[in-house]
Amino acid sequence: MQESAEVATVGVRDRKRAETFRRIHEAAVELTLRDGLATATVTDIAERAGISRRTFFNYFPCKEDAVLGLSEPQIPAHAIEAFLHPALPPSDGDTPGKERFRQALELTVTTMASLGSSASPQVHAIAAANSELFDRVREHRDATQELLVNVLTERISEENRSENTADSARALLLLAGAVLRFAHADNPGILENPDPAAIKKAISTFIEALKDIP
Repeated sequence: MQESAEVATVGVRDRKRAETFRRIHEAAVELTLRDGLATATVTDIAERAGISRRTFFNYFPCKEDAVLGLSEPQIPAHAIEAFLHPALPPSDGDTPGKERFRQALELTVTTMASLGSSASPQVHAIAAANSELFDRVREHRDATQELLVNVLTERISEENRSENTADSARALLLLAGAVLRFAHADNPGILENPDPAAIKKAISTFIEALKDIP
């Protein structure tokens, strides 16, 4: 009973946090559309969302992130656990390298999806008029990549200790990113709702293409 109560408490807390996150994001978008990015302030956004400035900074480090709806770069704990300790054995015919690549891709998708929801047309319009927002997106992407590289390096080091583990991790991450973009072209919603079949198909396509390279 106690465990069930604790799970329920966590669920309520997560829902409340998600709702506050949404209210702040929507307030930031509304005020930016009305007043412009330079004029909209954290204080104005907090008041519009019905929260304090202190609460605002518990969710976003700056108003730009609030407008974009970007969460702080992080790898969800369950994604790290699934990557470091896979619950299922490799699929039939998968080599260790192919299995590692698949796991890296799944970790990449899960982590990128945790950054925030996909941008609305309003956010796209704001970003188009404020180039500094694209810089902020790149900063988030770079920070996320570093987090992923650290986890990948740890996993590769466990399997094959060498001086090139960090380089191998970065190369693996770049390949995973390329596959993800390839899959995204066919399924734009893949980040919000990862489709294992679509990801597997994209991986197979890349592997076949690499086999043809002399």
